[in-house]
Amino acid sequence: MPVKVVADLIGEHDTRVWRVLEHYVQKARSEEDFSEVKSVGVDETSKAKGHNYVSAFVDLDESRIIYVCVGKDSATIKFFKTDLEDHKGSGENITNFCSDMSPAFISGVTNNFSKAAITYDKFHVMKLMNEAVDQVRRDEQADNIILKTTRYIWLKNPENLTILQRETLGSLKDMRLKTMRAYNIKLSLRDFWNFKGNYSGT
Repeated sequence: MPVKVVADLIGEHDTRVWRVLEHYVQKARSEEDFSEVKSVGVDETSKAKGHNYVSAFVDLDESRIIYVCVGKDSATIKFFKTDLEDHKGSGENITNFCSDMSPAFISGVTNNFSKAAITYDKFHVMKLMNEAVDQVRRDEQADNIILKTTRYIWLKNPENLTILQRETLGSLKDMRLKTMRAYNIKLSLRDFWNFKGNYSGT
Protein backbone atom coordinates (compact mmCIF):
# COMPACT_ATOMS: atom_id res chain seq x y z
CA MET A 1 0.00 0.00 0.00
CA PRO A 2 1.43 3.45 -0.86
CA VAL A 3 2.55 5.48 2.15
CA LYS A 4 0.24 8.35 1.17
CA VAL A 5 -2.76 6.01 1.34
CA VAL A 6 -1.68 4.75 4.77
CA ALA A 7 -1.27 8.34 5.96
CA ASP A 8 -4.77 9.24 4.78
CA LEU A 9 -6.27 6.18 6.51
CA ILE A 10 -4.76 7.03 9.88
CA GLY A 11 -5.10 10.82 9.57
CA GLU A 12 -1.36 11.51 9.63
CA HIS A 13 1.15 13.34 7.42
CA ASP A 14 2.92 11.01 5.00
CA THR A 15 6.28 12.54 5.96
CA ARG A 16 5.82 11.26 9.52
CA VAL A 17 4.85 7.81 8.27
CA TRP A 18 8.03 7.77 6.15
CA ARG A 19 10.13 8.68 9.20
CA VAL A 20 8.60 5.83 11.19
CA LEU A 21 9.22 3.39 8.35
CA GLU A 22 12.80 4.51 7.88
CA HIS A 23 13.49 4.22 11.62
CA TYR A 24 12.28 0.64 11.92
CA VAL A 25 13.73 -0.49 8.58
CA GLN A 26 17.15 0.83 9.62
CA LYS A 27 16.79 -0.78 13.06
CA ALA A 28 15.91 -4.15 11.50
CA ARG A 29 18.74 -3.83 8.96
CA SER A 30 21.28 -3.12 11.69
CA GLU A 31 20.45 -6.48 13.27
CA GLU A 32 20.79 -8.54 10.07
CA ASP A 33 23.29 -11.42 10.05
CA PHE A 34 24.39 -12.63 6.60
CA SER A 35 27.19 -14.88 7.81
CA GLU A 36 25.39 -18.00 6.50
CA VAL A 37 24.49 -16.60 3.06
CA LYS A 38 26.05 -18.76 0.34
CA SER A 39 23.68 -18.66 -2.64
CA VAL A 40 22.43 -15.35 -4.04
CA GLY A 41 20.02 -14.34 -6.78
CA VAL A 42 19.80 -10.89 -8.36
CA ASP A 43 17.27 -9.35 -10.73
CA GLU A 44 16.32 -5.85 -11.74
CA THR A 45 12.95 -4.22 -12.09
CA SER A 46 11.82 -0.82 -13.31
CA LYS A 47 10.75 1.45 -10.46
CA ALA A 48 8.95 3.96 -12.69
CA LYS A 49 8.20 4.72 -16.31
CA GLY A 50 11.34 4.87 -18.41
CA HIS A 51 14.64 3.34 -17.48
CA ASN A 52 14.87 3.82 -13.72
CA TYR A 53 15.93 0.45 -12.36
CA VAL A 54 16.17 -1.15 -8.95
CA SER A 55 18.16 -4.35 -8.33
CA ALA A 56 17.02 -6.81 -5.66
CA PHE A 57 19.31 -9.42 -4.11
CA VAL A 58 17.86 -12.60 -2.62
CA ASP A 59 19.23 -15.23 -0.26
CA LEU A 60 18.14 -18.23 -2.34
CA ASP A 61 18.45 -20.73 0.52
CA GLU A 62 16.15 -18.72 2.79
CA SER A 63 13.97 -17.14 0.07
CA ARG A 64 14.37 -13.63 1.48
CA ILE A 65 15.38 -10.30 0.03
CA ILE A 66 18.58 -9.12 1.71
CA TYR A 67 19.51 -6.02 -0.28
CA VAL A 68 17.96 -3.54 -2.72
CA CYS A 69 19.65 -0.67 -4.52
CA VAL A 70 19.14 1.70 -7.43
CA GLY A 71 20.66 0.69 -10.77
CA LYS A 72 21.42 -2.48 -12.69
CA ASP A 73 25.09 -2.11 -13.62
CA SER A 74 28.18 -3.89 -12.30
CA ALA A 75 28.46 -1.33 -9.50
CA THR A 76 25.28 -2.71 -7.92
CA ILE A 77 27.12 -6.01 -7.35
CA LYS A 78 29.93 -4.15 -5.61
CA PHE A 79 27.41 -2.25 -3.46
CA PHE A 80 25.84 -5.56 -2.48
CA LYS A 81 29.19 -7.02 -1.48
CA THR A 82 29.88 -4.03 0.76
CA ASP A 83 26.47 -4.40 2.41
CA LEU A 84 26.94 -8.15 2.77
CA GLU A 85 30.22 -7.65 4.60
CA ASP A 86 28.72 -4.87 6.73
CA HIS A 87 26.27 -7.49 8.01
CA LYS A 88 28.73 -10.25 8.97
CA GLY A 89 28.68 -11.86 5.54
CA SER A 90 31.66 -12.65 3.34
CA GLY A 91 32.21 -12.59 -0.40
CA GLU A 92 34.31 -15.72 0.03
CA ASN A 93 31.25 -17.61 1.29
CA ILE A 94 29.20 -17.02 -1.87
CA THR A 95 29.45 -20.14 -4.04
CA ASN A 96 26.51 -19.52 -6.38
CA PHE A 97 25.17 -16.38 -8.02
CA CYS A 98 21.97 -16.61 -10.07
CA SER A 99 21.23 -13.80 -12.53
CA ASP A 100 20.13 -13.00 -16.04
CA MET A 101 22.68 -12.82 -18.85
CA SER A 102 23.41 -9.13 -18.34
CA PRO A 103 27.11 -8.46 -19.12
CA ALA A 104 27.10 -5.92 -16.27
CA PHE A 105 25.93 -8.49 -13.71
CA ILE A 106 28.35 -11.11 -15.04
CA SER A 107 31.25 -8.67 -14.83
CA GLY A 108 30.24 -7.56 -11.34
CA VAL A 109 30.02 -11.11 -10.01
CA THR A 110 33.29 -12.17 -11.65
CA ASN A 111 35.15 -9.19 -10.19
CA ASN A 112 33.66 -9.30 -6.69
CA PHE A 113 32.81 -12.94 -5.96
CA SER A 114 35.71 -15.02 -7.23
CA LYS A 115 34.44 -18.29 -5.73
CA ALA A 116 30.90 -18.01 -7.07
CA ALA A 117 29.62 -20.02 -10.01
CA ILE A 118 27.12 -18.08 -12.14
CA THR A 119 23.78 -19.71 -12.87
CA TYR A 120 21.46 -18.17 -15.46
CA ASP A 121 17.88 -18.29 -14.26
CA LYS A 122 15.23 -20.27 -16.08
CA PHE A 123 12.95 -17.31 -16.83
CA HIS A 124 15.56 -15.40 -18.82
CA VAL A 125 16.90 -18.49 -20.61
CA MET A 126 13.40 -19.48 -21.76
CA LYS A 127 12.65 -15.87 -22.73
CA LEU A 128 15.61 -15.93 -25.12
CA MET A 129 14.48 -19.32 -26.42
CA ASN A 130 10.99 -17.99 -27.14
CA GLU A 131 12.46 -15.01 -28.96
CA ALA A 132 14.56 -17.38 -31.09
CA VAL A 133 11.53 -19.54 -31.96
CA ASP A 134 9.55 -16.46 -32.95
CA GLN A 135 12.41 -15.25 -35.14
CA VAL A 136 12.43 -18.61 -36.97
CA ARG A 137 8.66 -18.32 -37.47
CA ARG A 138 8.92 -14.79 -38.84
CA ASP A 139 11.65 -15.79 -41.27
CA GLU A 140 9.73 -18.85 -42.41
CA GLN A 141 6.36 -17.15 -42.82
CA ALA A 142 7.74 -15.29 -45.84
CA ASP A 143 7.44 -18.61 -47.70
CA ASN A 144 4.54 -20.06 -45.73
CA ILE A 145 1.70 -17.62 -45.08
CA ILE A 146 -0.09 -20.06 -42.74
CA LEU A 147 2.46 -19.20 -40.02
CA LYS A 148 1.49 -15.53 -39.99
CA THR A 149 -1.27 -15.91 -37.39
CA THR A 150 0.36 -18.62 -35.26
CA ARG A 151 2.77 -16.54 -33.13
CA TYR A 152 1.19 -17.27 -29.75
CA ILE A 153 0.95 -21.01 -30.41
CA TRP A 154 4.75 -21.29 -30.46
CA LEU A 155 5.21 -19.06 -27.41
CA LYS A 156 2.90 -21.15 -25.20
CA ASN A 157 3.60 -24.52 -23.64
CA PRO A 158 1.40 -27.34 -25.06
CA GLU A 159 -0.68 -27.68 -21.88
CA ASN A 160 -1.62 -23.98 -22.06
CA LEU A 161 -2.94 -23.99 -25.62
CA THR A 162 -6.62 -23.46 -26.32
CA ILE A 163 -8.52 -26.21 -28.13
CA LEU A 164 -8.34 -24.25 -31.39
CA GLN A 165 -4.61 -23.64 -30.95
CA ARG A 166 -4.04 -27.37 -30.31
CA GLU A 167 -5.90 -28.22 -33.50
CA THR A 168 -3.85 -25.69 -35.46
CA LEU A 169 -0.60 -27.03 -34.02
CA GLY A 170 -1.67 -30.56 -34.90
CA SER A 171 -2.29 -29.57 -38.50
CA LEU A 172 1.22 -28.07 -38.73
CA LYS A 173 3.11 -31.05 -37.30
CA ASP A 174 3.50 -32.93 -40.58
CA MET A 175 4.62 -29.95 -42.66
CA ARG A 176 8.38 -30.28 -41.90
CA LEU A 177 8.52 -26.69 -40.70
CA LYS A 178 11.70 -25.12 -39.34
CA THR A 179 9.45 -23.43 -36.79
CA MET A 180 8.23 -26.81 -35.57
CA ARG A 181 11.80 -27.99 -35.18
CA ALA A 182 12.67 -24.84 -33.19
CA TYR A 183 9.55 -25.34 -31.04
CA ASN A 184 10.55 -28.92 -30.23
CA ILE A 185 14.02 -27.73 -29.24
CA LYS A 186 12.35 -25.25 -26.91
CA LEU A 187 10.27 -28.01 -25.31
CA SER A 188 13.38 -30.15 -24.85
CA LEU A 189 15.12 -27.25 -23.11
CA ARG A 190 12.08 -26.79 -20.88
CA ASP A 191 12.26 -30.47 -19.91
CA PHE A 192 15.93 -30.00 -19.00
CA TRP A 193 14.95 -27.88 -15.99
CA ASN A 194 12.98 -30.81 -14.56
CA PHE A 195 15.65 -33.44 -15.25
CA LYS A 196 16.79 -35.31 -12.15
CA GLY A 197 19.25 -37.85 -13.44
CA ASN A 198 22.14 -39.49 -11.62
CA TYR A 199 25.55 -38.52 -12.95
CA SER A 200 28.43 -40.86 -12.17
CA GLY A 201 30.99 -39.67 -14.71
CA THR A 202 34.71 -39.82 -14.14
